[in-house]
Amino acid sequence: WVATPFPVEFLSLGTGGMGVPVRATISAFGPILLSKVLGLNQNQESTLGLIFHYADQQGLPLLDLKDLRSVITFLTTTDDGKAQLKTLGAVSSQTAGVILRALVNLEAEGGDTFFGEPEMEPADLLQVNEQGKGVITLFEVGEQAARPVMFSTFLMWVLADLFTYLPEVGDIDKPKLVFFFDEAHLLFKDASKAFLGQVEQTVKLIRSKGVGVFFCTQ
Repeated sequence: WVATPFPVEFLSLGTGGMGVPVRATISAFGPILLSKVLGLNQNQESTLGLIFHYADQQGLPLLDLKDLRSVITFLTTTDDGKAQLKTLGAVSSQTAGVILRALVNLEAEGGDTFFGEPEMEPADLLQVNEQGKGVITLFEVGEQAARPVMFSTFLMWVLADLFTYLPEVGDIDKPKLVFFFDEAHLLFKDASKAFLGQVEQTVKLIRSKGVGVFFCTQ
């Protein structure tokens, strides 16, 4: 560790680390980023997007993994659900079942400690101390070391959340916030076109919100 005159805050993804735990709701995370975490292919990612759309149309809150599992279980195991599944278009019960198993595996690996409420607030990353110095925020990998893609994808979600939260400031001389993505190759490995498109769009446009981004990798 290098000594720094700036205050440092440690955050932990989920509740298994030493830092302050941070969480996100399933709805806010969205189907594209969640598909990356689950390791879904493009067809399965498309199916998950339709399931998210169904839940939104039905007014069903998706806060944690149990909420999403309940929706998929309803669509694949009940008569009413199977009938509604057919109305979603190109959604097969087999593909929905694959997604359900991936969710169960993620929950078994501790992923359920990350998804839920209270959700992380973007303003938490823009703190200053009493002397007006910015706070350095370090995200701890913790138990998510076994699933590094979860960690890198979460950071991408934080960046996208900041984009919707921050106002436009134009091309300023000094950014208000700088992100450093360590082991960034994990973010792009086996990524779908939709995921890469979302990353590219966010990184391109967030500069106008006063945020700088560095991708670090060997």
